[in-house]
Amino acid sequence: MEDKSQRKVKSSRIKGKKITDRERLLHIISLCLSVEYKSGDPFKVDVKNILNNLRRYLPHWKILEDFTLDAEALNRIASIISLQGNWIINRSTALYVDPLLIELHIKMIDTEKLVNIFSKSWHPIIEMEGLSKKRIDEAAEYWNQLLPLDERRLKLPTPSAALGSTTLQELIKMKIMSNESFNDTLHTFWLKLKERVSDNEKVSYWSFIVADTYDKTIYRAYLTSFLVTYGYAHMEINRVEEEIFLIPYDNPKENVFTEQSVSIPIAIDRNLWKTKRKSDLQ
Repeated sequence: MEDKSQRKVKSSRIKGKKITDRERLLHIISLCLSVEYKSGDPFKVDVKNILNNLRRYLPHWKILEDFTLDAEALNRIASIISLQGNWIINRSTALYVDPLLIELHIKMIDTEKLVNIFSKSWHPIIEMEGLSKKRIDEAAEYWNQLLPLDERRLKLPTPSAALGSTTLQELIKMKIMSNESFNDTLHTFWLKLKERVSDNEKVSYWSFIVADTYDKTIYRAYLTSFLVTYGYAHMEINRVEEEIFLIPYDNPKENVFTEQSVSIPIAIDRNLWKTKRKSDLQ
C-alpha cells in the first residue's frame, strides 16, 4: 500500500515509457502554441476531448506548479477557440464556400436543371490548330516587307483638332455631371430603397437594381454599392440559395469607416442582365 499522503500520479505506458498527466499538460500547451504561432488549422485541435481530459486530470493536482500548468492549458485552449471563431468569420466574409455547402447545393438541384447546367458549360475540343512551316514563312515574309518604323511614323497624320473648353450645361447634357450633388442623389436613391422594402424587412438585390436598360442597371448597381459602403443599407448573402438581399437602415450609420469592412464584387454582364430582367418581368 502506498502512503495516502504521497501524491498519486496517473500514468500510462506507451512503447515502454510512462507518460504522466503533467507531461500530457505540457503536450497540450505545446500543441496549442504550435497552431497559434504557425498559423495552423485551429479545428485540428480536438477542444472537447482536451477539456474532458483536463477535467479528469484535475483531482490529481496537489502542488502549485500543477495548477499553474492546468491554468496555462485552459488559457491556450481559449486562444484556440478564439482562433476558430476568427477563422469562421474570415471564411464567411471572404465569400468562402465550404465544399459541403457546394455538395448540399448540388443535391438540391433537380436532375434536369443539373443536366442543362453541364450542357451549357461543356465545350469539347473538336479541332486543333498549329503553326506550320508554310505559315511561319509567310509571317517572316510579311515582316520583312514592312518599312522601318521610323519611315512609317512619317506617314502618320498629326492631330489637327484645336483644344477647346466646354460648359457645365454641356457636361450635364453628356451625363458626365448632374445638377444635384452626389450626396443628394444617394439620399434620394436610399429613400427609393426604403419605399421598395415597405413593410418587408428586405428586398432582393437583383429585383432592386435591374432596370429596363443595361446602362440604367449598371448605374443603379453603382449607387447601391455606395449605399452599402456609406452605411445607408446592409447587404445580406445567402450562400446556399445564392441570393442577395438589401436591408435599408432607418437612419444612416455613423463612423462606418472605423469598422472592419469587406469588399463584395458582383459582376454584371449583358447576358446576366437579360436573364434577371426576364425573370423580373415574369
